[in-house]
Amino acid sequence: MIQHNKPTVEPDDIEEVSKVLDSGWIVQGKKVDEFEKAVCDYLGIDGQGIAVSSGTAALYLALFSLGIGKGDKVILPTYVCSALLNAIFFTGAIPILVDVNLNDFNISFEKTRKKIEGKTKAIIVPHIYGTPADIDKFIKLEIPIIEDCAQSIGARKGDQMVGTFGDISVFSFYATKMLTTGQGGMIVSRAPEIIGKIKDFREFDYRREYKVRFNLQMTDMQAALGLSQLRKLPNFIESRRTIAKRYTEVLSRSGRNLMLQEVSDNKKSVYYRFVMRSKNGIERIRKLFQENGIQTIVPVETFELLHKYLKLNGDDFKNSEELAKTTLSVPIYPTLKEAEISKIMRIMGKI
Repeated sequence: MIQHNKPTVEPDDIEEVSKVLDSGWIVQGKKVDEFEKAVCDYLGIDGQGIAVSSGTAALYLALFSLGIGKGDKVILPTYVCSALLNAIFFTGAIPILVDVNLNDFNISFEKTRKKIEGKTKAIIVPHIYGTPADIDKFIKLEIPIIEDCAQSIGARKGDQMVGTFGDISVFSFYATKMLTTGQGGMIVSRAPEIIGKIKDFREFDYRREYKVRFNLQMTDMQAALGLSQLRKLPNFIESRRTIAKRYTEVLSRSGRNLMLQEVSDNKKSVYYRFVMRSKNGIERIRKLFQENGIQTIVPVETFELLHKYLKLNGDDFKNSEELAKTTLSVPIYPTLKEAEISKIMRIMGKI
């Protein structure tokens, strides 16, 4: 079975982690500092990064740093990972869900604008599946923007990297993300007050004055892996883009009623997912891949839509419900072998 996704961990990654183990210092230390700086350098941002234990922790701390709390409202798309919902509820704030665009699967600007009110204190804008959202439009709303780059580090809108547009951006380095530290995440911001507040929260121990803080630290072992992965990220991205181009060419020749996530000319996706959409449903296509030893996934199932969890009326989220019913994701990670890519393309040709 060709797995849908798996980590890209190579001997040089293991060697870097082994060096940290041999050093005798394995918790948060110099490697974490180095990783934080390296991510900012990669993004080309004159700001600072704070490495933490997970992408969800990064989301929570981003909200916390903006002073968001009980009774405040945060806008986010329903078609997204539940981690966003969890982070909002942890602050005591109220999530305000909106629909997404049918063409690029990203949060709808028009739907968002209609939901803004006095208590709206932030908007979370994910760049879904590695394809940039229209982030510049959201910036003009003059409401704090949290860029969710969990799936999109390395993607660009124009000449600018995602993660450098908003007030604050968050990243995930989970096992199968664009680069991995096993678990882990990062917050990046140009604002010293945001960075200071998050650092104060993260550095929980050996403090003269007590206030509620929490251990959300990354270890030097994780950071060493992250540094090794970051050096290879441009190659990871190029591999994904090359595979995506080959898949697209096969599907364009098939003449079938299939659509792909739209990537406009001024955007460069990193293709965290390669997602096909069929108005006729996906069960037949999924079965075809399964019978030929290729694992696929529905990237967001209908039951995972956030408005379903909150028991909200689906009429307000028609595009998201349509995507949940009609999309299928196929393998596109960098360690796919040529024979595996060719097999996937061969089955695509039979759709």
